[in-house]
Amino acid sequence: MWTSGQRGRVKLLLNAGYPSKSNTRSCSRPTKFLRRLHPPNSTWLPRLPRRLLTTVHTSTVTMANNNQDKDDLEPIFKQKRLLRSKVRQALKSMDPSLRSHEDDAIQRIVLESPWFKSSQRLCAYISCSALREVDTSSLLSEILHNPAKENDTHIAKKLYVPRVEDKNSHMRMFKISRMDDLIANSMNILEPSPVDSDGNDREDVMHANGPVDLFILPGLAFDKSGRRLGRGGGYYDSFLRKYQELATERNWRQPLLVALSYSVQIMDEGVIPVTPNDVLVDALVSPSGVIPISPAALERLRV
Repeated sequence: MWTSGQRGRVKLLLNAGYPSKSNTRSCSRPTKFLRRLHPPNSTWLPRLPRRLLTTVHTSTVTMANNNQDKDDLEPIFKQKRLLRSKVRQALKSMDPSLRSHEDDAIQRIVLESPWFKSSQRLCAYISCSALREVDTSSLLSEILHNPAKENDTHIAKKLYVPRVEDKNSHMRMFKISRMDDLIANSMNILEPSPVDSDGNDREDVMHANGPVDLFILPGLAFDKSGRRLGRGGGYYDSFLRKYQELATERNWRQPLLVALSYSVQIMDEGVIPVTPNDVLVDALVSPSGVIPISPAALERLRV
């Protein structure tokens, strides 16, 4: 049983909560995106049962942070929704012949680039015409026709593609070796199944024994400072943060994050609003060429 003093301290803790600090993102591209909580006040909290302290402190701070973040970020979310609507309309109005021309130009730039040719492990999206995403079919075909082989001396490639697991921004990347490894989901978007035709688990990129060199990313809008506007689900931002943390833990070089963009998707700087959870890209590939952004891109995308 608790003493009256302990009950009083619990009541104070529940009513007050504790602040948190976040290593938020900026255009300087920090290498870690970890959120840590300030420890409780050590002068009196250790007198309470440890299990209770951990549970109460964590849940109280989480609720306070979630409510505060939601209120503070709602104007930004509103701006994002408005911008998404405008960009979708611009994409819908895009002439089909222009879209086809830009698809070919963007993929040709990527295929001819030394940074693509030298990459061994890649994560890339499966383009969906209904979403009006930049086509990736030529890129995927090139990768899958040059698969990685054991003890091979030439630069071969492993390809990992996304699978949405739930509606809570949970996405995984699985290795595929052919387009037949993909199946249509409920939204008619092609995804890899978690197991292959023999019933074996597909390789998850988070469990791979080596680092990913390159992520080829989709999006709705981008700018030349690296800001990326997604479709609102947070799947890529969440996944990219987790992979960057994994690369840091394993002392791997961070992958290049390269987004593919139609000309109408490139915004003026400052137009795209950002939150602390948004991940900046290293470079853009548009029909007019490669736009390096981060120091890593300036170094590694140099022709």
